[in-house]
Amino acid sequence: MMVGGEFEIGEVPFNPDGWGPPDSSNLNLNLPVNVPFAPFSRSDKLGRIADWTRTNFNNPNQNRSKNPSDSVFDFSNDDSFPSSAAADDDSSFRLVDGKPPPKPKFGPKWRFQQQRQLPQRRDEEVEAKKREAEKERARRDRHYNNNRSNANNMMRREPLKSSVDIQPEWNMLDQIPFSTFSKLSFSVPEPEDLLLCGALEFYDRSFDRITPKNERRLERFKNRNFFKVTTTDDPVIRRLANEDKATVFATDTILSTLMCAPRSVYSWDIVVQRVGNKLFFDKRDGSQLDLLSVHETSQEPLPEAKDDINSSYSLGVEAAYINQNFSQQVLIRDGKQVAFEEPNPFASEGEEVASVAYRYRRWKLDNDMYLVARCEVQSVVEINNQRSFLTLNALNEFDSKYSGVDWRQKLETQRGAVLATELKNNANKMAKWTAQALLASADMMKLGYVSRVHPRDHFNHVILAVVGYKPREFASQINLNTSNMWGIVKSIVDLCMKLNEGKYVLVKDPAKPQVRIYEVPPDAFENDYVEEPLPEDEQVQPPTEDAEGAEPNAATNDVEEKEVVAQA
Repeated sequence: MMVGGEFEIGEVPFNPDGWGPPDSSNLNLNLPVNVPFAPFSRSDKLGRIADWTRTNFNNPNQNRSKNPSDSVFDFSNDDSFPSSAAADDDSSFRLVDGKPPPKPKFGPKWRFQQQRQLPQRRDEEVEAKKREAEKERARRDRHYNNNRSNANNMMRREPLKSSVDIQPEWNMLDQIPFSTFSKLSFSVPEPEDLLLCGALEFYDRSFDRITPKNERRLERFKNRNFFKVTTTDDPVIRRLANEDKATVFATDTILSTLMCAPRSVYSWDIVVQRVGNKLFFDKRDGSQLDLLSVHETSQEPLPEAKDDINSSYSLGVEAAYINQNFSQQVLIRDGKQVAFEEPNPFASEGEEVASVAYRYRRWKLDNDMYLVARCEVQSVVEINNQRSFLTLNALNEFDSKYSGVDWRQKLETQRGAVLATELKNNANKMAKWTAQALLASADMMKLGYVSRVHPRDHFNHVILAVVGYKPREFASQINLNTSNMWGIVKSIVDLCMKLNEGKYVLVKDPAKPQVRIYEVPPDAFENDYVEEPLPEDEQVQPPTEDAEGAEPNAATNDVEEKEVVAQA
């Protein structure tokens, strides 16, 4: 509390003649010295602290640095204030942050901008800098993650090994890049059926109504035998070759591998035997062609450890096991079958075999060159008194974090998205299935969606949905050109027909998109050929001939639970 004398305001004169104080000439007041005052009316402006209406400030093209008197706070030229020490003090006053805002380093030049922006407040500038720093940090993180993903993909591709050990005595004759395959085209006439063997069971159409909400458990068929017989071990193909029915012989599995070679990532190999004027395409015993690739064309790397349940090898064994059981579960098992001209050529009498029919078909490649292939169909359906052949295959979901799509949530509402994801991750496998359906002239191909009961349980599975597609429409949907498929086969056949008699092997390079041709010894891949043996848990039992060599015993039993554990 201040203590002192009273504060005297002084005399306030009254002006009866108008507004403002009276004329100073009529007043006898002791006014302070050097206090500026000018008479004014109501329309006159009082002294200004800052003048924002000056024309020089609104003209951005004028350089103020050369004329500091243009400051908005400089009233040295104002007649209202006489020149004095106070005016000098005012001329020295400057705005703390009066510099113009910095121009952006990037972005368009605003040529039509007329008004100059006011300087930002200090706190707004700090916030803007923080936001820019966050954006820059996020950009660096994305760049780092992309580089890390690419590095992981490179690490995943690097350890891929060749499907067959290249021996020092093998002679490489040629290597063909996949880029040349995309330009090939060849049209073949409609094939003719030479022979149909086996028997088919009818398809159970109730499986078309399965949804993830009423899923069905995948059953095991341990008593039914499945056959994976190569070309030269097929007694029917031997008979057709002796009858000189064709020049080139193969199976639908081998042909589809060649036709879809540009889509393949993993290594594969096909044995080529030139005998006289005939050409035989074979697969080795225990070849990778007997298994199914999983996530072959995916960008998400799979675990490298072979004993991991999600490694490429373990998933291939699991996929083969699923496909065998699925192809038998979706049938009507009431004993009714459609039998063909000859029984299953690989089954013994009284043996229970899987539902399959073999169509031995012949295509004309040239005036004096024909190709015979053994094609498979797994079921038949009767609609309007017309029988249609079906192929049955199953896609398997092992862990949704690898594909990014949860089938149980998306199959009902976004089935197209699920199919698109599978086409991206398994482009080669689905193209081969489509090619096999086209070779067999199947009327419909059924695709099943089979998932694990739990992501860490690779023994128990459930069927979530079954969808049917017409092969030709599906081929156009996945951009599979039949003319290009046959162009690849025709070019490889022409190349191999120029070789001398002997044995050769086509090997897909594990690191590059190309295929190589090696000349191998005549006893290569035979029982007496010395190679480094595979471990027992990696060996697949090959088809072996009986003592008399008359008929192969190529039955391979369904993969049981313990066998999957051993192989995985």
